[in-house]
Amino acid sequence: MTDVATPLPTPTPGTRAVVLGGGGVAGIAWELGVLSALEDAGVDLGAADLVVGTSAGSVVGTFLRSGGVRGAYEQQLSPLPTTYEEPARVDAAEFEQRFAAALQGATSEQDARARLGAAAQQVTSGQSDDERVATFRDTLPTTEWPERPYAVTAVDAVDGTFRVLRAEDGVPLERAVAASCSVPLVWSPVRIDGHPYMDGGMRSASNADVAAGHERVLVIACSPEGPSPLGPWLDRAVTSLRDAGSQVEVLVADEASQRAFGTNSLALSTQRPSAEAGRAQAEQVVERIGAFWA
Repeated sequence: MTDVATPLPTPTPGTRAVVLGGGGVAGIAWELGVLSALEDAGVDLGAADLVVGTSAGSVVGTFLRSGGVRGAYEQQLSPLPTTYEEPARVDAAEFEQRFAAALQGATSEQDARARLGAAAQQVTSGQSDDERVATFRDTLPTTEWPERPYAVTAVDAVDGTFRVLRAEDGVPLERAVAASCSVPLVWSPVRIDGHPYMDGGMRSASNADVAAGHERVLVIACSPEGPSPLGPWLDRAVTSLRDAGSQVEVLVADEASQRAFGTNSLALSTQRPSAEAGRAQAEQVVERIGAFWA
């Protein structure tokens, strides 16, 4: 995937993809709530021909591909001890100012991502990338890439290149997921083969266009996406997919879920309320999602 607008491939009949977007600790819990409700209703998203995970979605996608959604959801209700270290609370206005300053002068979407990556590399506080990789190794249900197609997104923190990591790339799963979850200006990038990578959400919170070529695409997003200088936000990606012939269904966290996320989506205290909100929202739309998926 690049910044250049190129025609998306014609969908292969009968194929289905699930796209799981970013949203921090709260987003992981919310998506697990959604998936657990759909699973209990007989909606088998694990049968997807492709699962795409960005940031929080890269964690949840691993549970989906491993058949571990139910157990992971229950852990959100009664969280286990973890080596995850909550970052120091960042003032939202200050963060937005730093984010905007990092992008100043960008000449393209990729250049904007590269400038953000340069700022991300200046972060030296908090856990090291190896410590964060170890946390994901302990958190994920497996360190082996799923047998069925699974894609994890990340962004090169040097030149802003968007990368879709798959089993054949030979990157350890826990390191790929850690890179996809490495929020710039909060954590330092995660190194893959000695090269720094940051959160895949720094192109798009969902990267739904990675599912191009599939007849039906279900996008589960923790929040709406507005126009962005970094890449194809959700509405733009959905339009491109539909123009290419895909059927697309989008489930975005509702107001009740957004309230459950609170003001700090990286806080462990958001797990239970977000998981319960996700399950409650999915129960309201399960017939629509089930009909689309079937």
